[in-house]
Amino acid sequence: MKGWKPIPLPLKILFVVFVLWTTGSLLNLSSLYQSGLPLLGVFVYGAPAALVAIFLDVIGPLTFLYALWNRKSWAAKWAFFYIGLFILNSTVALFTVREELGLPQILVPTIASTIFFIVIYRRRAYFE
Repeated sequence: MKGWKPIPLPLKILFVVFVLWTTGSLLNLSSLYQSGLPLLGVFVYGAPAALVAIFLDVIGPLTFLYALWNRKSWAAKWAFFYIGLFILNSTVALFTVREELGLPQILVPTIASTIFFIVIYRRRAYFE
């Protein structure tokens, strides 16, 4: 069974959070284009920054939401991949560009992503 109704409550909450996260990222895209973002220890600006943000903050969550809605067996694996990549990037940034970016700008999304990862991990049986 697919659609909204069979989705467990924690994943429904995550669904809403991902929609808001994606919307906020799209609204902030022009700012990221100019101010840049960390990518595995270096700051990237312009089109590369926009591409990283589009992948990690738009394509990643929307692909997961599609798979969640349709109860695809690969949904959890996809989420682990792109959220893991996000957490890895943030962890590297914590040690390499913390002075430029600031600790809260690194820690808050990292903590949120870790919570997302845990929620999906605990509910991974839903996708089987």
